[in-house]
Amino acid sequence: MRTRILLLFVCLLIVLTIGCAKDTTHHEAAADDDIVDDDAIDDDVTDDDSIDDDTTDDDAVDDDAVDDDLFPPDEQTPLYEKGLILPPNSLECVPVGGAPQLNCNHHGSTVAELPDGTVAAVWYHGVTEGSPDARIVWSQLAPGAAEWSWPEVLYDDPDHSEGNPALWVEEDGTLFVFFVSIFGDGWSQSKIRLVRSTDNGQSWSDPIMLREDYCWMTRHRPLRLADGDLLLPLYSECLADPVFMRSKDNFETWTEEPHLNLRYYLQHPGQIQPALALLDGGRIAAITRDGWPTHRIKRMVSDDNGYTWTASRMTSLPNSGTSVDQVRLLDGHVVVAFNNSPTDRFPLSAALSLDGGETFTAIRDINDECDEGSCSYPYPSIMQSRHDGTIWVTYTYNRETIGWVHFNEAWLMEQADLW
Repeated sequence: MRTRILLLFVCLLIVLTIGCAKDTTHHEAAADDDIVDDDAIDDDVTDDDSIDDDTTDDDAVDDDAVDDDLFPPDEQTPLYEKGLILPPNSLECVPVGGAPQLNCNHHGSTVAELPDGTVAAVWYHGVTEGSPDARIVWSQLAPGAAEWSWPEVLYDDPDHSEGNPALWVEEDGTLFVFFVSIFGDGWSQSKIRLVRSTDNGQSWSDPIMLREDYCWMTRHRPLRLADGDLLLPLYSECLADPVFMRSKDNFETWTEEPHLNLRYYLQHPGQIQPALALLDGGRIAAITRDGWPTHRIKRMVSDDNGYTWTASRMTSLPNSGTSVDQVRLLDGHVVVAFNNSPTDRFPLSAALSLDGGETFTAIRDINDECDEGSCSYPYPSIMQSRHDGTIWVTYTYNRETIGWVHFNEAWLMEQADLW
């Protein structure tokens, strides 16, 4: 932690040296050739503007085609189940110059629903995090199926290590996978790429390079904004702050949001891997992984389609310095997936908010079982099915495989006495 803080102060000096905001850069799509808050903050979540409890869904959404059914929890039968996409240590990886092995790294999953109701999970897999053999793999659970498909390679550049995929499904059914490839010695020397599929994942396009410069990283899916723009949440691995890309044409072209200035940095130090949710009236809320000793999930809000943001403020939810995610349900409620501990990546939990993520009414552990004495269930990704309203979470299971949890809002609300 001390090293991390020192690094952040060094980066802050760099920001002071190079000065003002970076110009927005415009890109044309082309295939590749080869921390402390500045405000005193209470433990309870606060925000400058209030959000109605009866938040309703906006016309612009960030997932598949709109379903008019809001799936209210009082009409649901509580549902809860969990499992593993594949048995631990069962997918072979091959170290460069070595023999195949089963002791491999599974990490950074992302989950989404395909147009036909199939649940798809994408993650990166290799000998270790950042090892040259690491590639993007994926698995699907078809409607009515009892088991997930055996993982297949979605993308593998034999010359570079891949990581942190983010799966998003466009309204017309096109699949997008944003990810990074390491072009140097580690994550700070990554470049952002994008592949697409127009045939439900049977084939994938050549990769598009979204950013030639180092330091920016992917983690979570983009969000369709109220004005129609697509906002991709990113973070700087070098400066440890949230950054964004914007597209008005589904990433045929795109721009980098100009956040390289001192004020913005001081408002969001150590806040990485932002996860977005669209709130009432087109407002956007981002929650972030906390890199400071406050050990709390932080939250920032935009009232102008992501062009400006409030300072990061602590929520009441703990954070042990690992990734978190959120989804706005069709009924307007928000569910956050996180590790309910200030120090550990266990247990895996879900928190329900009735006011857009300002406060939390119900918190339940969605996986608190550990047979090994020391368990790690981090990096959740969460989504809601538009076919039946149920909620899916995928996560890293001890780095040995990817776990999944399937539940609904009625189950989450059982202990909250909200009926």
